[in-house]
Amino acid sequence: MAEKRDYYEVLGVSKTATADEIKKAYRSLVKKYHPDVSTEPKDVAEAKFKEISEAYEVLSDPEKRSLYDQYGHAGVDGSFGAGVGGFGGFGRGSRPNAPRQGDSLRYDLEIDMLDVLNGKEVPITVKHTVSCPDCNGTGGKGGKTQQCPACNGQGQRQEMRRTMFGNTISVSECPRCNGSGKIPVDTCTRCNGRGRINKDSKVAINIPKGIEDGMRIRVGGAGDAGYNGGPAGDLYVVVHVKEHRNFERDGADLWMKCDVSYPKLVLGGSITISTIEGKSVEINIAPGTQVDSVLKVPGQGLPEMRHTTRGNLYVRLGVVIPKKTTAEEKELLMKLDANAGKKTTSKKKGLFK
Repeated sequence: MAEKRDYYEVLGVSKTATADEIKKAYRSLVKKYHPDVSTEPKDVAEAKFKEISEAYEVLSDPEKRSLYDQYGHAGVDGSFGAGVGGFGGFGRGSRPNAPRQGDSLRYDLEIDMLDVLNGKEVPITVKHTVSCPDCNGTGGKGGKTQQCPACNGQGQRQEMRRTMFGNTISVSECPRCNGSGKIPVDTCTRCNGRGRINKDSKVAINIPKGIEDGMRIRVGGAGDAGYNGGPAGDLYVVVHVKEHRNFERDGADLWMKCDVSYPKLVLGGSITISTIEGKSVEINIAPGTQVDSVLKVPGQGLPEMRHTTRGNLYVRLGVVIPKKTTAEEKELLMKLDANAGKKTTSKKKGLFK
């Protein structure tokens, strides 16, 4: 297995990068490597996208980032200590035979920008493990077990090693009983002694209004089954918001471009635009408006998380350049170009002339 790259290197940021800098770098890379838009081969894009998402998941979480900064990948890989980050593991200091939480799972969910506007309930199918109903998770036929002879029911084994500093004792999980201290009397035929079986479960994910790209939704107990009677792990749904063909998102604000005619910019007037939900809105253009000017349409952006207010819609104005012109239009444009910017003056006759 290839060694994981440094998460800061993956996102192309320094170790002192702010949360905003990390989010900006993540968004830029997603636009480049998302499998739906990337020009890279599909397998390359998918691998890159997974690596980028994994790096962002850690570095965007202050607690996980702190662990990563101290211990590297080992601090966030789910096996560092007992219950670190909610990902279980037989860590140092855990009691033998103690119930342990199951592994947490990740699910990447893609939604449209309209889902950000309105919120949505999305049904998904999660592949995970559950406690075997035939043996009640014991791995033994009919739930019958006996003491593990390899560890005498301790769930762990000790090994003495001689080193240059003297004898050292290492403690590890018993491989025979996987730390439970018990083994089946007869193996359960449904789970083959594992105590757990694979299952596809339907889970309804509630997408809140205003959710940001890359945010996680936690579904408690929807991960893998626990160990030794412990609780199931959690499911973390990472939300990815697809780009819109007409609107660009900036937090709760939306941006769009609208091309108008040159006379409209010079003389002023009104134009009708369509908002993200398809509503027609008329906005006024003042005389003498310049190309690239920005007009604000209040309250026509996206909702803000945990607020009832909406952001604004900003319209950047461009100009329509016709590819073909008639002879009459050409003559008028030449006259306009010749007189553009000139001040008209009129001679006034004196009182006695």
